[in-house]
Amino acid sequence: MQVHELAPDQNQRGMTVITGASTGIGRGLAIELARRGEFVALLARRQNLLEEVAASICAAGGRAIVRPCDVTDRAQVLAAFEELERKRGPIERVIANAGGGYKVPSERLSGADVEAMLAVNLVGAVHCVEAALPGMLARGRGHLVFMGSLAGEVGLPQAAAYSAAKAAVARLGEGLRVDLQPRGIDVTVLMPGFVRTRDRRKRRPFEMPLARATARMTDTILDRRPICRFPWTLVALLAVAAILPTRLRDALLRRTGKRAVRSRG
Repeated sequence: MQVHELAPDQNQRGMTVITGASTGIGRGLAIELARRGEFVALLARRQNLLEEVAASICAAGGRAIVRPCDVTDRAQVLAAFEELERKRGPIERVIANAGGGYKVPSERLSGADVEAMLAVNLVGAVHCVEAALPGMLARGRGHLVFMGSLAGEVGLPQAAAYSAAKAAVARLGEGLRVDLQPRGIDVTVLMPGFVRTRDRRKRRPFEMPLARATARMTDTILDRRPICRFPWTLVALLAVAAILPTRLRDALLRRTGKRAVRSRG
């Protein structure tokens, strides 16, 4: 476990653990949260990329711990969280960001595709809850954050498995919020639309730049609000689509649907 710290004082609020922190939205959230004073623990499979993120945070005056971990491996997650708490103190917040999906034509959809997307998006998040929640309950405080997607609110063309996985993540977060809020644990579900995580020639509908998206999600996280859906134009369109006749809605989705983002950390 590598530590990158400049500030000598102890972080009284405890750590924020971010999975899938090596690239994309996870990387952006880690940098933005550290910029705002959070002590972040960066988890993902690729240590070299995590070290690059930590170096960026360190150079800007922030604090970070690097811990390689594959969220689909329960034993790895439990060991990583135990080590973090033993060496660096309590985990105040977990951002279960690791996830992603890929385009699968319906005629080629397989159980393996569904299992893979559920493993990283849903089961990986549950592993994090299993590892962090006992300590949070014992302290009577904590914050769980789940990375959903607007794709979880509608079945996207050629992305049925991804939409199903993100819908499951949203329902997981909602159910936990009902159970845990009276016990001092806040739960947030992030529901972004398309976020531009890398240079692309072809833009997707209502795509938001990474910096704007991470700033908005960070505001939601630090305010401990229960849900964040954006951009509002896409949210509004999905609300309208929900009340359209099913055949008309399906026809519109066939014309405008885009592939899910590949973004596993």
